[in-house]
Amino acid sequence: MKMLTHGGVIGGEIRPIYFLKAFGLPVLQARIMSFGACNFACPYCKRDGQFRNSDGSIITSITASWTDVESVVRDTVAKGQTVRLSGGDPVMFPSESERIGRLVKELGGTFSMAHNGSSPRFALKMADLGLHSAAIDLKSTRRGYGEAIGNSCKRGRMSYDRSLETQHTLAERGVYVDVRTPIFGHTSLDDMLELASDIVKAGGERTFWTWRLYKPVQGCNWSAPDQTAVTWMINQVKAEFPFLHIGLRAKWEPEGFLYF
Repeated sequence: MKMLTHGGVIGGEIRPIYFLKAFGLPVLQARIMSFGACNFACPYCKRDGQFRNSDGSIITSITASWTDVESVVRDTVAKGQTVRLSGGDPVMFPSESERIGRLVKELGGTFSMAHNGSSPRFALKMADLGLHSAAIDLKSTRRGYGEAIGNSCKRGRMSYDRSLETQHTLAERGVYVDVRTPIFGHTSLDDMLELASDIVKAGGERTFWTWRLYKPVQGCNWSAPDQTAVTWMINQVKAEFPFLHIGLRAKWEPEGFLYF
């Protein structure tokens, strides 16, 4: 399988799952296991998912054996950390993702995933294995989704609807869902009100919405937002949807995640 490394190590990155705090749960420490392929080509991807080898994998990915991955999973569970499937996207390696989920379950550990929302069926399989939480991307409004994921407008609209279906599928099964939306300089209040309405319809009591400030990526000419303006938009959205949990992630440090 193709994997991404952090510092040259599979599973070398550990990040907190901040949004759980909004539900009175402890912030879990997640060990990120990133697969090295994706079915999207977002032009602002910070893991080089927009740059592919001839076989379709991300250029910086490496070939990893099950032995390599199993070792990381066992070590993660032994340390009381959460196994977090990410990418690229785990949907590109469904059998391997399921195998990891089964192993975590056997070991009595906790696992989570970050998924672009393109496959409700895949999400259901992960939920049936005991998925604790998931970050599901809702990258733009329906009309702008094709551009956001580097694909056609038709496929973009379909991907938007699938993300909402994925959110609903997981919410119905009691999975804690973090809906993630990147915020750019051109993102408007009307955009976010539209998304909020759809998220509320698709989600449940365990749904959270993280606004992620875009930071410029080489090769993508979209502009970064002003944090003050984004905070104003959040407050306007909260006024319309007061029961929707919202967070703003400006950076990974604890003081860089704000709850609304």
